[in-house]
Amino acid sequence: MRHIRNSLILKIMMIENDKPSENRSVRPLSPCQLICTLDDEQRCLGCGRTLVQISSWVSMSVEEQWQIIDQLDARSDENGATIVLEKGD
Repeated sequence: MRHIRNSLILKIMMIENDKPSENRSVRPLSPCQLICTLDDEQRCLGCGRTLVQISSWVSMSVEEQWQIIDQLDARSDENGATIVLEKGD
């Protein structure tokens, strides 16, 4: 159940970062969900980033941050998160 909830949160975050007026020259919202618990592979159960990605997020370029967001979006799709809430629901 936690995995489904976390995937849903990631999907909602992706909607926020993927607006039609998206400007990839602007830093994306941080994917942090304030859960901050690592699994055995050193990947956060909340946002899905690795420990290295989390610790270097603030020093990454805008392009690198968007690459991480895109990777998280692809990973979320692979995990089968099918429920998507639109903003305001």
